[in-house]
Amino acid sequence: EWISSMRPHGFRGAAEIAATLEHMASFANLTGMVGDHLFDQFFDQTLGNDEVTSFLRAENYDAYLAICDVFSALYDHNLWKSRRNTHIDRLQSLTQANTGEQVA
Repeated sequence: EWISSMRPHGFRGAAEIAATLEHMASFANLTGMVGDHLFDQFFDQTLGNDEVTSFLRAENYDAYLAICDVFSALYDHNLWKSRRNTHIDRLQSLTQANTGEQVA
């Protein structure tokens, strides 16, 4: 519901979604107390949701890239061990697609 409430705010709403993940990642890095299930749920509702991914890309491409980068860093630094291989496969697919895109 919170993500749905951010969408009418366009650019700023997308920035808030990205900032929330960054705050969760920072807390995980500092304390090690953020459960993998919370990152899994956040992933499901953002990058795991085609509609939300399209919103992020269209309204605030930098926020979309930031979300991809944060999830990649969480995974690379073992701060997120997803219970679903599909999450990691999708993240890698999105990240590879991002490297081939030209940002205007």
